[in-house]
Amino acid sequence: MAKDKHAREQNRLTACALANLLAAIVDAMGDAELPPSVIHRFLSRLDDLNQMQLWGESLEFMELVVNVLRRSVACND
Repeated sequence: MAKDKHAREQNRLTACALANLLAAIVDAMGDAELPPSVIHRFLSRLDDLNQMQLWGESLEFMELVVNVLRRSVACND
């Protein structure tokens, strides 16, 4: 039982680390003054790859992360 709880906690921490990594990448892309269209293209490609390879809760989590990041980037530049 304790192993299951530990494994779930490790999965949660890994998911948070992945979300932080993606946020840092998007932030660095903005700092590098890449056009928002390039950042949105990156996020769209990431979303496409997630759709092909993930399912269930993992896919839902990554869709949430991508949507949050997408909202943080201007869409009309």
